[in-house]
Amino acid sequence: MKKISSTKVLYIDTFSQNSAHEMFNASLILMCSMIFERMDCRISSSSYSNFLKITKGVVPENVKHEKLFVIEGESRFRLTMRYLVSTIQNIRYLAFSSKGAVIIFPFNNLFSLRIINFLNKFYRRKILIFCHSEMEGIVSSKKKGGGLHRILTKLAQNFFLNSNIDVSEGLYFSVLGDVLKNNIKTTLDDKKAIKFISMDHPYLFESIELKKENCNLSIATVGSISKVKGLLNFVEFAKKIKPQVREHLKISIIGSTHEDTKLLNESGIEFSSGTNKFLSREKMGKSLSELDYILFFYPEDSYRITASGAIMDAIYYEKPILALRNEYFEYLFCKFGKFGYLFSNIDEMVDRVEELYSNRLVTNFNFKDLKLKFSPESISKEFFKELNNIGFLKK
Repeated sequence: MKKISSTKVLYIDTFSQNSAHEMFNASLILMCSMIFERMDCRISSSSYSNFLKITKGVVPENVKHEKLFVIEGESRFRLTMRYLVSTIQNIRYLAFSSKGAVIIFPFNNLFSLRIINFLNKFYRRKILIFCHSEMEGIVSSKKKGGGLHRILTKLAQNFFLNSNIDVSEGLYFSVLGDVLKNNIKTTLDDKKAIKFISMDHPYLFESIELKKENCNLSIATVGSISKVKGLLNFVEFAKKIKPQVREHLKISIIGSTHEDTKLLNESGIEFSSGTNKFLSREKMGKSLSELDYILFFYPEDSYRITASGAIMDAIYYEKPILALRNEYFEYLFCKFGKFGYLFSNIDEMVDRVEELYSNRLVTNFNFKDLKLKFSPESISKEFFKELNNIGFLKK
C-alpha cells in the first residue's frame, strides 16, 4: 500500500505493559506504518520488547520509538495507579502534540477520556481512540464487578450515554468489527454514533508446529475468566458431562481468574498457571498446542459492542472453538468462514463434546485462509478506507 506522504501519526499507549493486548498493538503499529509516512511510537519498554519478539526484531523504517513510563504489575493498587498515571500522560501528550499529526490511542483510558474530549475542543487535533472491553460498561449494570470496575462502568456511561456531552470535532473512536459498529448505532444517540468507525481485529500469524502428546480429549478456556465472562456457565458445563466421558476429558483454564476458585476445583477444572497470574506467550503457546478445542462461555448478550482477542488465539493455534452463540461470533463465521461450533445453550455444547469424544469426529476448518483475512496487510485496507472517510489522511 502506498503511504500518505504528508501525514504523520503519533501512536501513544500510556497503559499497556508486558503482554497486555500485545498482538493487537503490534498489528496496529505495523498497519499504521503501512499507511502513514512517519510514525512516532510512544509505548512502555516492556510493550516494545514484546513487539520486537512478535516481529522477530523487525521494525519498519518509518517507525521511531520512544519509551514512556507505565506502572507495571497486576495488583488492584497498581492497576488503579496505572490508570491515573496514564491519564496524566495522555493529557501531556495531547498538549504537546504537533498540530498536523494524527494521534492514535490504542487503549481507551476512561479516566482521561472526558478531559481529552474537552481539551480537544481547543487543540483541535485529529484523534482516534480504540475501544475494547471497557465499552461493555455502557450496556451493563454499574453494580457488577469490584470497585474499580464499577467506577469504569460509571465513567463509560457518563460519557457515552450523556446527551449533554458533545464529542469534539476531531475526536473519533474505533471498534473492531462492523457488527459492533452497528450495535453502537442502536445504543448511542446519533451525534455520538457517527463518531465511530470500525475495522476487524488484526493479528500477526506465523507458522506453528501442531502437536499433541496425549490421547485424551483436551479442552480449555483461554485468557481471564470471571462471572461476567461466563464462569458459572463453565462450571455448569463441567458438571453436566457424563462421568464415563469426564474421566477421559481434560478441562482447564489457560489463563487466570480473580474469582473464588472453590467452584472450579469442585468441578475438576484445572489451571495452567496460578489463579491470577498471566502466562507468557511461550507458556501459553505450549498449553494451547496441547488442546483439541477452545471453549467460550460468554453470555448471549456479550460482545455486542466489543471484540474478543481470545478468539484470535484460537485461529493462531488452529484450534476449533466450542462457544455459546452471540452476535460477534456469528458475524465472524459469516464474514470470514467457520472455525468451530456455536451453541444455543450448555446442554447442546455438552452433547457435542460427548459426541466428539465418542466418535472422534474429524473437524477440518480452513485456518490458512482465515489467517490471511485477519493479517495486518488485509485489515490495513479496511483501516485505510475508514481513516480516509473521516478526513484523517492528507494526499
